[in-house]
Amino acid sequence: MLGFIAELLLLAVIVVFLVYYIFLLPPKYPENIPTIPFWVALIPFFKDVDQSDIFRQYIDKPLRTHGAVKFFFAAQWNILVHKPSYIAEIFKDEDLYEKSGNQKKIPHSVLAQFLGDNIISSHGQVWKNYQSVIRPGLQRNNFEVDKVASNADKLCTLVRDAQLRGGRGCGVPVQDLLQQYSVANCSEVVLQTNFDALSNNAPINLLQSAVKREIFKPVFMNFPFLDQFPFPSRMRARTTVGKFRAVLKGALIESHDASSPKSSAPWPKDGLGRRMLDAHQSGLWDEEQLLDNLTVAFVAGQENPQLCMISTLYLLAKHSEMQARLHQELVSTGLSISALAQNTEVLSNLPLLTSVILESLRLFPPINQLINRRTSHDTLLGDGSIVVPSGTYIGYNCYSTNRDPVAWGPTADEFDPSRWGADVTSIQKQFRLRKSKAEFISFHGGRRACLGEKFALLQMRVTVCKLVGSFTVGLDPEWEERMTPAGPLYPRALRLVFEDRELESEKQG
Repeated sequence: MLGFIAELLLLAVIVVFLVYYIFLLPPKYPENIPTIPFWVALIPFFKDVDQSDIFRQYIDKPLRTHGAVKFFFAAQWNILVHKPSYIAEIFKDEDLYEKSGNQKKIPHSVLAQFLGDNIISSHGQVWKNYQSVIRPGLQRNNFEVDKVASNADKLCTLVRDAQLRGGRGCGVPVQDLLQQYSVANCSEVVLQTNFDALSNNAPINLLQSAVKREIFKPVFMNFPFLDQFPFPSRMRARTTVGKFRAVLKGALIESHDASSPKSSAPWPKDGLGRRMLDAHQSGLWDEEQLLDNLTVAFVAGQENPQLCMISTLYLLAKHSEMQARLHQELVSTGLSISALAQNTEVLSNLPLLTSVILESLRLFPPINQLINRRTSHDTLLGDGSIVVPSGTYIGYNCYSTNRDPVAWGPTADEFDPSRWGADVTSIQKQFRLRKSKAEFISFHGGRRACLGEKFALLQMRVTVCKLVGSFTVGLDPEWEERMTPAGPLYPRALRLVFEDRELESEKQG
């Protein structure tokens, strides 16, 4: 009996040693950048934390001091870059730092099953194939701003109803409302698909929440090989992912079938949804390529704007004086808020509105960290002091780089829209310059910059116009000011108090 126990203990020691050696032992190269302890990535699994605190305590100083660190994620060691000039190099050489997404990095994971091989993570001829279909659909000049404005009206109604139910001065949880709204915009305007997303009981909203709840669990994100085991939670996650993708495809096909009672045809012929269906029907894309690209277009197209909306409202609620100035700028156009929300030319020429949105994106980039590139051969990064072996996964921390004090000065962590300029021409010049120098990477950069930038900014302008034009916004005094524990970094379970401007004016009158 004692011998059996001893054998089990020996086996356990061997297993621990192998796990450490295979997964947790930091690589020798690069030699001259520090290593963030592997357990830092696991803290959210064991403790309810604010990830911005974790970043400041364990990652910030070594990352900024050395420009890059070795960082454990997805069951392997990666290079995480902060220094803008290093990131500019990565953006510039797509063939050396080639895209390599979850379908290659962690092929058996639930996350890889969810997003597959898509335009964001593909490389070479496959990427060019995807881009030929997707780029024209995302960069067209005739996005239906009237639909976005109409959805913004519905959002305002949902906000008013929620505030009335909660009572005057009580906080309204905004994330679910903004998710419904961003899903409606992405599906109707980008994908030309109608999910009736602004209805509380819309199946797509329930599925979207279920997918996020099941997939993004720290232990499985850091050790995705565990997804190969039949854990009930991961089997449930795979089932949810399959259902989500099937619902997306079914809704797209049905919405573009003129004979279907649920069709909202005619849709624009150059819209992304129509182009994706045509690519599949022509044989350019197979079934999996359609599902993968449709899923990633939907997820990125509604999730990232939603997070930007949350962070922007949070910043405006904290800085009421900026909110008042922004409202004054909207009023100064001489247009009603409803008319202004549909006038993209006037909206795009409002300097404070533009700078507020850019400053929010700088401080809280929707994707705060991205590690999806792999070196195709040995290389030297930066001034040649960082030796990067072939096959190394490398990425960047947008949150850190966007707040680089060398690039942005000692107030880099502060909300200051004036840093972008006082007029639209200066702001746009600053925007282009900061992107070219990789000092502002919320939309990433180089040939692989975000294709949805144009629609994202349009949607943000309309949204902020309608909400700030209709309400004054404040933080719920009972809301605990914390960021999310892991994944995208934004105010956690944000609750805001909305005061209707029209009602306030009537009372004062």
